[in-house]
This record gives sequence, structure tokens and C-alpha cells, in this order.
Amino acid sequence: MLFALSIFMIFESQRLLAFAQQYDNITVKEKNAVDKLSAVRPVIGPTKFDRVKKIYWEKVKPAYFERVGYYAEDWPGDTGSLRSIEKYGQYMTAVVPFAYRVDKYGNLSGQLTGNLLRAANEKRLNVLVLVHNFNNNGFDRQLISAVLNDSKARNNLIENILKLIREKTLAGVNIDFENISPSERNKFNDFLKRLKDKLRAEGYLLTVSVPAKTWDNKQDAWSGGFDYRFIGSVADRVMLMTYDEHWFGGSPGPIASLPWVENVLKFTTSQIPKDKLLLGIGTYGYDWGQKGKGRTVSSSKALQLAKQYGAKIQWDAKAQVPYFYYWTSGEKRTVWFESTQSAALKAQLVKKYDVGGIAVWRLGFEDGAFWETMSTNLTR
Repeated sequence: MLFALSIFMIFESQRLLAFAQQYDNITVKEKNAVDKLSAVRPVIGPTKFDRVKKIYWEKVKPAYFERVGYYAEDWPGDTGSLRSIEKYGQYMTAVVPFAYRVDKYGNLSGQLTGNLLRAANEKRLNVLVLVHNFNNNGFDRQLISAVLNDSKARNNLIENILKLIREKTLAGVNIDFENISPSERNKFNDFLKRLKDKLRAEGYLLTVSVPAKTWDNKQDAWSGGFDYRFIGSVADRVMLMTYDEHWFGGSPGPIASLPWVENVLKFTTSQIPKDKLLLGIGTYGYDWGQKGKGRTVSSSKALQLAKQYGAKIQWDAKAQVPYFYYWTSGEKRTVWFESTQSAALKAQLVKKYDVGGIAVWRLGFEDGAFWETMSTNLTR
């Protein structure tokens, strides 16, 4: 059940409703039912009793950490994420489809496929629709600035998000606005507060994706627009994007070295309530040549490349991640990637810092052992 770490939510009349705030007036029947929901594999869907109220995290602590997967289709007919849900959905608690783009007027374009919704329903997974500012050139700073500075566009966006959630019977939204200017920090806060008020009134969830940082540099071009402390106060969950320590446009290196991830966690847990925080784990890597930009490879593709070219996969003792070299067309190439082994070490950080769970980018890129390993490592 999604977000059971701080709030137990259920579907009633096919819609997610907020619980009441007191534990004392829960009946024995209700208490027993909620206890069953805190099993390693959570149950989602209509309950057998008529009334359940909000139970404080301190009162009922579930036996598992949340495991959220990002769903994406990179091209028409891309079924990688769908197959992942169908095969491994029993290990997940929710799915977040990277599906809708906002325009400067606050309109949304995109779609949620019937196959995705069917698969999520069959696996009893909550669905949080992701709204983003990504285009062919990356995350559009000017676009999101236009929305945040236009009250009509901002309000239109909020209403469109609510309409989408209602029509598709979703659990809530994931706001993934990236490359926000530091000068828009307060306006982004204001937008989130307004959106949260509207969502809360109807029992829906607000989750926000934030870039990784080890201190609050308000002038940083990439992360300065994100006020961790404020976002943590309004969001129901915060997805921490602890990946791309090295990226395809830079020099080769770890996607997410373990010491770097831990340093990010140390700072983040001082700003955001731990139970709201989901640690981002990548299931990909980058393949760099000697010239030009690198290219993205899935974790499973990285293993295939190593086998294809007879490359020896090495282990960086400091970064605690794998890498290898191979030669093709007379060029030496370098691959750093996230493996199930390195991801398991990050799962141990989830337990060490007692945060809410993980958010995996992205479904369909992982190798066959990934989800069972995560499930094993993310029980209390």
C-alpha cells in the first residue's frame, strides 16, 4: 500500500480518501484490518470494512519500505516498463508514469495507456501521474518560469491536474519540474502550496521530485530553485533524484557513488521528514566514447555489452559501483552503471537512515534479480 509509512490510505468508492486523525476511535475490527495491511506485500483496494481512519505513523509502523517504480515509454510501442510491472509488480507499491507535459498556459498533453492502468490494477498498485516540463531539448526552464509567473496558467494547471486525477481514478500526482531557476524558488513553493491545498481537499496525494544536493546553495543553477525544507512540509512524499552524479554530457564516472548518495542523504534528512523521503535508485548507466557525449544504457544492456565484447566487469571499491571498458570500431569505450549489487548497498542506506523507501528510475531497465533483491533488502 503506497505511503503507508506515515499515512494509511484506502480506496473508498473507488477514490483515495484521507483518513481521520485520531487513533483512539478505531474499532478492533478496523485495527486488525490495518495490521494486515502492514505485511511485507501490502494490499491495495476496497477494504472489507466501511470506515477506516488515519492512523499515526508512530502508532502503526509497517513491515516494509515503499518501492515505487517510474514508468516510461521512450518510443511508440516501447513495452519495457509495462513488462516490468507485469513480471515484478508484486514487489512494488506504486507506479509513476512519466506521462504529461505542461505548456505555458497550464494545459497538459500526454496519455495514460489502458495497458498501464490494467497492469497496475492487476498488481494492486497505486498510480501517481507525473507532470513534467521536458521537451526535446531537455527540461525547459523558460516554460516553467512562464507558468509560475502567470497566475492564470498556474491555476489552470492545478485544475487540469485535479481533473486528470479524478477522470483516471488515480492516487495523486508527482511534480517533476526540473531546471527551475533559483529566482523562481518562492514561486515554486507558492505553486506547491496551492496545489497541495486543492489535492488535500479531495484526498489526493502530492509528491515532488527534487535534485540531489549536499547543502542548500540558493544560487546553484540546477538545484537552487528547490527549497527542501518547504517542499518537505507540503508534499506527502519527496522523490530524491540521487543519480547522474556523472552524466552523459560530462566525463565518465559513477552514476551514483555510495559515498555521494550518503552525503546527499545526510543533508536531505536534516531538511525533509524521513518518512516522506524516497531514495532515488537508477537502473541504468552511461556508455562513453573517447569523443563526444555518452549514451544511456540500461543495467541489463550494460551486462549484455560486457558479455558481447568479452569485457571484464570491475568493481570500484570507493564508489561501490561496477564499470568496464571495451573496444569497438577502434575506439575504447567506458561504461559505468548501476547493478543489482550496487543498488542493494543503497537499499541498506534506506534502512540506515530510516527513510520511507525507494523510487526507481526506470522500470524496464533493471536486470532480472533487481526487484526480488530490493524486496529482500527493504523489510524492517
